[in-house]
Amino acid sequence: MDIFMMTVSIPLDGDTMQEIKDLLQEDTVNYRSLLSVDELTDPIKGFCVLAYDDESDKLMGVLSSIDRLETGDFEWSAVVSPSIRRKGIGTGLVAELDRNLTLRGATFDLALVPEDSQEGLEWLKKIGYVYDFSERTMVAKAVETGVHGEINIIPYTTQESEVIEVLISAFGDTLEEASSLIAFNTQTPHRQLLIATLENKVVGTFAIVEDPDKLWVTGLGVHELARGKGVATSILIWAKNEAKRLGKESIYLDVETDNEKALSVYKKAGFETIHHTHFYKKR
Repeated sequence: MDIFMMTVSIPLDGDTMQEIKDLLQEDTVNYRSLLSVDELTDPIKGFCVLAYDDESDKLMGVLSSIDRLETGDFEWSAVVSPSIRRKGIGTGLVAELDRNLTLRGATFDLALVPEDSQEGLEWLKKIGYVYDFSERTMVAKAVETGVHGEINIIPYTTQESEVIEVLISAFGDTLEEASSLIAFNTQTPHRQLLIATLENKVVGTFAIVEDPDKLWVTGLGVHELARGKGVATSILIWAKNEAKRLGKESIYLDVETDNEKALSVYKKAGFETIHHTHFYKKR
């Protein structure tokens, strides 16, 4: 089988999107979220490498690589049709990835693989990647419930300095990283940046992202001086209400596996883990 590869910038056209969705149907492991399929038609910074059978013109492999915050840090994942694995196609996809990362002046890249893909984990190690960290994807039903305590949730407007302070306190971000995250969450379609206040002071921040049937909560951070006051719980209650108001069935979030405090809060709020993702960095 002869394979030819091409690189296309995001957003992708409808025909290419359908080819990717058809390819994903061949695998028993769900790569949809790791490939960011729901984002590939949005104007985000990134590219896809496509591997086609030269004779049939059928898509046999895909790699998507995205720099969401436009900081030069790319996250990528790849899938090859199970019928032709171990024939070097994955290696070819990564060679094109490396070439494109160099062209785009990338500073860092992370590979994403599902925990239940033993084949994918072994392949990443083989091509020189090592484990960095893991995340859980958690889900809860969208439900109407009461408000919680004295925490108010309001849209972000001009509170940049206060939100930056929360992000630095919650995540250890640099000033530049915090500013980039705010810009990303306020300028990207289908995203909304919100803040949590207590006694008129900004004590938390998060963003919501709309998918057709679900709502995502991302970047949930609470200032260290406000922890233990129910800020995160209030945010999750508000998000469940908002998801229900928008007609969504579920609400999703990601959390690092070793963040035991956050995991405890999310579990108490009714969130359950549906899968784990491992992140690998180049050796």
